Parts: sequence; C-alpha cells; structure tokens
Amino acid sequence: MWNLARTKLKFLSFYYFWLIFLVACVGFDFYMDTVTGFTFGYMGAFVYMFYRLRTVEEELAKYYEEDEDE
Repeated sequence: MWNLARTKLKFLSFYYFWLIFLVACVGFDFYMDTVTGFTFGYMGAFVYMFYRLRTVEEELAKYYEEDEDE
C-alpha cells in the first residue's frame, strides 16, 4: 500500500514552496513600503498557485483511490 502522505508531499512540495515564497515577497514589499504592480502580481500568483494546489491534491486523491480499488 502507498504511503499517501509522503507521496502527496513529493508532488505538492513545489506548490507549498511557491506559496511560501510568494507570501514572503508580498510581506517584504509591504515591510519595505515598496508596493508596486508586482506586489499585486504576487498576490494574483498566490491565488492561482493555491487553486492549482487544491486541484492537484484532488487529482492525487482520485488517482490513489482508483489505484487502491484495483
């Protein structure tokens, strides 16, 4: 049987890294008071990456449910 937590982390660590990185970018811009259009781009990218994270997480769950049924 697959260790789902470790397998999920292997695939989702990319998304978690980028979410943390984008939060750090936005936080840095607000802390340094250098808010520009890129800051809002970071926020948009965060929303997109969060959406993709949830989508990939659901797809992985479906994949492993189908794999266990066989």
